Amino acid sequence: MRPEFVYFDLGNVLLFFDHDLAMRKMARIAGVTFEQMRTIVMDSNLQIEYETGSISSLQFVSRISDAVSRDLDKADMLQAAADMFIPNPHILPVLQRVRELGIPTGLLSNTCEAHWHWIVEQQYPQVKGWFQPIVLSYEAKSMKPARSIYQQAEKLAGVPSSSIFFTDDRPDNVQAAVDAGWQAEVFVNADRLMKTVDQW
Repeated sequence: MRPEFVYFDLGNVLLFFDHDLAMRKMARIAGVTFEQMRTIVMDSNLQIEYETGSISSLQFVSRISDAVSRDLDKADMLQAAADMFIPNPHILPVLQRVRELGIPTGLLSNTCEAHWHWIVEQQYPQVKGWFQPIVLSYEAKSMKPARSIYQQAEKLAGVPSSSIFFTDDRPDNVQAAVDAGWQAEVFVNADRLMKTVDQW
């Protein structure tokens, strides 16, 4: 069925990212090893708390400062945390094709304030000017695959659940969309997604 609204995921769909790259940059600033920084941020609940808006950017950096017993510059740490994205050029024709079909698009992403502000500043063509609404986990206080963020996104889309299409690189997030009554597909690459769009 042709959808009335399409939501795109951000990471590894519109933009590729590498958390390890960010961890290495943050570790250099903090004077600790990559493994130590990854344990502090990724192997704890810290990144999840940040992405769900449970803590602010200042609190995020403060928690890392406490863990390494060193005062860290907020701006430097947040830039290091966010400078890890590479735009996916192959998604642009898909976005253009969906627009040509007259189907509105939104963005549904698990992300934190630092990442989103960095992305906006870069003015990536994969992000700028395509999406309304933009549903971000840190603002929604909920992250995929939790049901709440899908409910918020559905309300903002303003169409029935069965008329929403969603693509995400993570199967658990796609399954949650299906469970919410959406059409959904695991993102493998832009060519495969284009084949789906061309069937509408």
